[in-house]
Order: sequence, then C-alpha cells, then structure tokens
Amino acid sequence: MAPLPKTMRAVVCAETGGIDVLKLQNIPIPTPAHGQVLLKIMGFGINRAEMYTRQGHSPTVKFPRIVGIECIGRVVTYGDSTEPVAHPTGTRVATCMGGLGREIPGSYAEYTCVDAKNIRVIPPTSLPVSVLASLPEMMQTTWGSLVSGLDLQAGESLLVRGATSSIGLCAMQLARTLGASRIAGTTRNAAREQMLRDSGADEVFIDHGEIAAQVAQTPKGGFDKVLELNGATSLRDSLSCTATKGTVCMTGIQGGSWELDHFSPMSDLPNRVRICAYGGGTEDFHKMPFDQIVKDVEEGRVKIPLKQFKLDEIQEVHRILESGGGGAKMVVVVSDE
Repeated sequence: MAPLPKTMRAVVCAETGGIDVLKLQNIPIPTPAHGQVLLKIMGFGINRAEMYTRQGHSPTVKFPRIVGIECIGRVVTYGDSTEPVAHPTGTRVATCMGGLGREIPGSYAEYTCVDAKNIRVIPPTSLPVSVLASLPEMMQTTWGSLVSGLDLQAGESLLVRGATSSIGLCAMQLARTLGASRIAGTTRNAAREQMLRDSGADEVFIDHGEIAAQVAQTPKGGFDKVLELNGATSLRDSLSCTATKGTVCMTGIQGGSWELDHFSPMSDLPNRVRICAYGGGTEDFHKMPFDQIVKDVEEGRVKIPLKQFKLDEIQEVHRILESGGGGAKMVVVVSDE
C-alpha cells in the first residue's frame, strides 16, 4: 500500500438536521487505539439508520460525528504492535455495526478505526468494490432477520412486507436459497410488480395499507413467516396475514412510525401467532455464512440492485433516502485500490 497521508476526506455531520449538515472536510487520519485496526476504506453501503441519526433520532450519538455503520476496506495497521497480527497489511475485510458511526467515527470517510475483532476477511472473488460494499450490513440484516429472527425453515412460506427495499429484494432471494417454498412480496406501486417477481416473488400484493383480505383469498392463505419492513404502520395487518403458529419479525420502519398506538395483545394478535423484532448486531455479522453469500452473489443466485455514488455526492444520497430510497442499495465507492 502507498505511504499513509496525514489527512483524509470525510463527511462530518456537525449537528442534527437536514442534508446540508453533511459536510465534506479534510481532517486528520485517525490513529487506532488498543484493540483497533485502521482501515483504508474502499466503499460503504448507505443505510436508513444513518439518515435517522442525522435527523436526530439517535439520542445517544454525540456530534460532531462521522456517520456510517458499515464498510469494506484494506487493513493498514493495528493499534497495538505487540499484539499478534490477525490479518496482514492490505488484506481486504468487511465490517459493520460495533458502534461504527455511533459510538466511534463511522465509514463516511477515506479511513476509519474499528474493533479488530469485528472484521471479516473478504474471500477471493471477482465481484467489484461496489457490489462488495453493499453486502456487510444488508446481508447481516437480511440473514439475521430470516434465520435468527424468523427461524425460516425449508418448505415454509414467507411474505416480505415492503419488499421493494434493498433488504426486501435480497430477503426474497436469500429465502429461496434457504428452501422457502412460497415467497411473496408487497409494493405500493403496481409498476414494480415485475421487479419483485424478478427477485423471486411467486406472488405480489399491491399494498394500500391492508392486504390481509387479499392474502385470505389466495389458495394457500396465510404465511408461515412474515418479514415486516414497513414497521408499525402495517404491523397489525401483517399479523393478520400470518398462519396459525406463524411468526412476524419486525425489522424495518420504512413507514416512518416507530411505535404502535393502542396495541391490545388479546385482540391485535391472532390466536397462536408470534411476533418478534430484529435490530441487527455484530453476533449475526460473524455467524452469517459470509463466504457462501459472496459466492451466491458472484454466481447470480442473489442479485443486488445497486446505485453507485462518490463521497462528494453524499448529500444527494441522503436526498434520495428521504424520498424513499429508489428500490436499490445505494453504495459509495471511495477507492478501487
């Protein structure tokens, strides 16, 4: 790797507010503390969590802050030279969560320091930086929701509520690799039906807020598992789309509502239907079969819809986030090296 410069470009969020609080600045390159590793960032995925933090919905985050909860990059140096080097300089690795962009400076930058235990080596692959950068958080969330949250088993049916999001599109494809027998997705826009079918949906429901009546009229009725990505806005209806002894896992809040008003378990929960939530975490990042996922993407079993940007386009990225996200995983490529 080239000699380490003294400064780097980084998007600094000085305070909460609109997209204009995201400013590209030149700041000193961070020095890894004990137990950390300095990464030269190659690229990172964009997540709604970063938008919510920027808007002020993360009360524990202190500003100014570099946001960004995931990235791929190359190992530069470790914080304690007396420790055995787990991965040599130049190794390509992925990381997500672990306080990144919240408790510690995040990935909207050219370099970042992360917990040396919270990285995973990227296996040999022909996939470009843009695709690799899309995987850590999106696949941790998708795999964690389906496996840790829903415990999706081969032969079971799955409904993805809010399926045109990047998580939704990947969830339907990953569910197929896990052996799901019936996969359905919802969209508010009828023009996106083919998008869902191209991503593995056997059935598509046009969602105007309630689809339980549509589901009840299908030959197979309710679903064994429901992945709720809209959040509280459609949670009650999703519970009514679930088969007896089925499970709903709330992972996203695309609908913008964090809380469910006047929830009555005895009346809102159908008999013998379960509900859980999945918020992500480093444990599932390390448990998910990352090498197999990379292989599935490389060999076309899982296709990632992408929109690629540069670091100086971050305000435009957040503008698109606020308008709905555009049906693709947005990524920023920082360096191809």
